[in-house]
Amino acid sequence: MSGDSSIGTSEVKNMSLGDLYTSEKSGSDEVGGGSEEKPFKTILQAMRSAGKEPFPTIYVDSKKDEKRWEVASKSQLKKIQKIWQREQYKNEDRLKQETEDAEKREKNLEEAKKVKIAEDTTLPTAALIKIRDSTAHRDKRVKINGWVHRLRRQGKGLMFIVLRDGSGYIQCVLNDKLCQTYEALILATESTVTLYGVIKELPEGKLVSFAYKCNDCRK
Repeated sequence: MSGDSSIGTSEVKNMSLGDLYTSEKSGSDEVGGGSEEKPFKTILQAMRSAGKEPFPTIYVDSKKDEKRWEVASKSQLKKIQKIWQREQYKNEDRLKQETEDAEKREKNLEEAKKVKIAEDTTLPTAALIKIRDSTAHRDKRVKINGWVHRLRRQGKGLMFIVLRDGSGYIQCVLNDKLCQTYEALILATESTVTLYGVIKELPEGKLVSFAYKCNDCRK
């Protein structure tokens, strides 16, 4: 890394293209590019731009009126370099965690493909209805086609879906194996689904009108 020295503009032009410029007076970390014409504002942003050590020569505003630039001092660089290194460690840890999470999710998806569900044929035949007809079908087994309006997962064995079909909205509850299939894990809002289950009225005090407990649902 370069030592502490002052240079004029004409000398700077002879430096390598890898040199980076910073200016607390006229630079910008948002739109600057590290050139003389568009310097960064901070040394830290210059180091981020370089991306790795050893850094190119970094220039700052000269303390002498007759000169525009001077090489950043070793003390300046050492202080900021420690901040940059801490950032790198955090980025590496985050990348490692993201990689591990992605691998774990991929493994879970592969395992989920082994979980198969099917409609229980011993149950009464489900009547195809619109959500607006839910009240008339309480405690009866029904089938509803619609879109996932909202989705919330609670652990591995419970999912709450707000389903809409153009005629209304209904809350659906999926549990156990229904939440562990590949289709359940990749389910997202606006997915189209077919749900089978028994409509149950919610206990007094709940915020939604009906609960649709899908104890034999399928996507």
